[in-house]
Amino acid sequence: MLIALPWILSFGILGIAFEAHRKADIARMQETLEVANMFSLGGVGFSGTSSQEELAFKSILVLPSDTAKQRLERLYSSGNPQAMSYALAGMRKLDPKRYAELIASARTSDATVHTMSGCIMTNEKLRKIADELDSGKYDPWLR
Repeated sequence: MLIALPWILSFGILGIAFEAHRKADIARMQETLEVANMFSLGGVGFSGTSSQEELAFKSILVLPSDTAKQRLERLYSSGNPQAMSYALAGMRKLDPKRYAELIASARTSDATVHTMSGCIMTNEKLRKIADELDSGKYDPWLR
């Protein structure tokens, strides 16, 4: 019993450390999205890789549903227009009823969203992003 005790304690401490690290990573992803430089789903740039914002967005989508929805609500209420776009996309996937409520609000917005698709950077109105989300344009990247 005494021989196993240090091992049991070690695994317990490792578990606590891992959980603390995971929570810090999630907080960092949330912060990345709240001040996102661009809204992009799919490959961007010359190499066609996922943006840091998209990776952060996907890390939130894999959280337990209630946790992810809380984080998306926060993004929509306190994030910049790019963050709001990610929040809308996430709610489209996770909570269609809440998405319908948010999309109505976004359609009246005059906010400008910095977007990137492939190598092309543009500025679009949030209401246009809302229409594109609603049309299913981004659905392949939300699966």
